Amino acid sequence: MATACFCGYFSLTNCDTFLLNAFLLFPLDNGMGNKPRTGVNKKCLHCNKEYYIKPYLIPTSKFCSRSCMALAARTECTTTCKICKKEFTHIASRCNKAIYCSSKCYNKGQRLNGTVTYKCFHCGKKFKGSPSQNRKYCSKKCVQKENFKTFKPKYSTVRKSMLARGLITKCNRCGFAEYPLILGVHHKDRNRDNNQPKNLEILCPNCHSIEHMKHIAHGFKE
Repeated sequence: MATACFCGYFSLTNCDTFLLNAFLLFPLDNGMGNKPRTGVNKKCLHCNKEYYIKPYLIPTSKFCSRSCMALAARTECTTTCKICKKEFTHIASRCNKAIYCSSKCYNKGQRLNGTVTYKCFHCGKKFKGSPSQNRKYCSKKCVQKENFKTFKPKYSTVRKSMLARGLITKCNRCGFAEYPLILGVHHKDRNRDNNQPKNLEILCPNCHSIEHMKHIAHGFKE
């Protein structure tokens, strides 16, 4: 054909007609455009309109358009909150996912969602936590209360700890109690690192001085 066109046997109009017949009209004559429709008409679940679908979409097609599918997904459902047990509404697409009614309940659920159950050493309350944490107390408040209850002071904090517990009221030897703020803490074994209650004694300044500086005829001696 190209040779014929080049030699002048066909004009440009004849070439266009030939191409139209070769590529468009010939397949239609063989029946490509006359095949019967094999699909079915289904009713949209949202707008109830009938629409045509192809055979391979018959088992899965439910809506006539994406807009109807989105509107159907916004249908409200009712679920009970896992934490506060209140009913709340949500869209239908979250029926298998919606568990909590609010972010507050979600955060609380995440805190309680552990694999190990612990028992608080202070209040005895059971709580859940991660196995790697090895927790002993359910809250910081219980930690502070237990630390206050357990007497484990250092040399620099022993007097402050005893004052907080009301243990410094009078001298254990002479009974001086007029000014409790001047009373001191004496270590019986002279070891400042040994802050056990049985090793501590409350003394007034005079008794404390006599204890450390034994009186002799020509002065004091430790």
